[in-house]
Amino acid sequence: MVPQTRFSGWIHKVVEGGEMVPIGTRIVETQEDLHRTELRDDASGFVAYVPVGAIARGEHLVTTGGNGKTETCAVCHGVQLRGFGPVPALAGRSPSYIARQLYDLQGGVRNGAWSDLMNGTVAHLTVEDIVDIAAYTASIEP
Repeated sequence: MVPQTRFSGWIHKVVEGGEMVPIGTRIVETQEDLHRTELRDDASGFVAYVPVGAIARGEHLVTTGGNGKTETCAVCHGVQLRGFGPVPALAGRSPSYIARQLYDLQGGVRNGAWSDLMNGTVAHLTVEDIVDIAAYTASIEP
């Protein structure tokens, strides 16, 4: 269960006095301090809610490839998922950001110079897999 949110401009805001609602298969990120976030304070933090078990399932996919479902992330992103060279870091990134990038890679929307290397990696991921991977990578210390 997560706080009820609504879109307001470019962010999801917690509905004051709102109910708790089922999370389903999604990531919900809310602001620790709405005022600071609205001021675009880059030190303003967020809380990410993910489905129960998502971090463990994501760790399995990221570290083992999920029994052939995908590739292990460490092959390109490094053992601690901190990236190197032109390969981006995954550790500690916003889970919504990671999920969006995986979804865009899968759909062919993101197609930069090195994007082709991710084609096989994302080809068989479900929405739940993407949420799980994003939950796990966000939980790692950057």
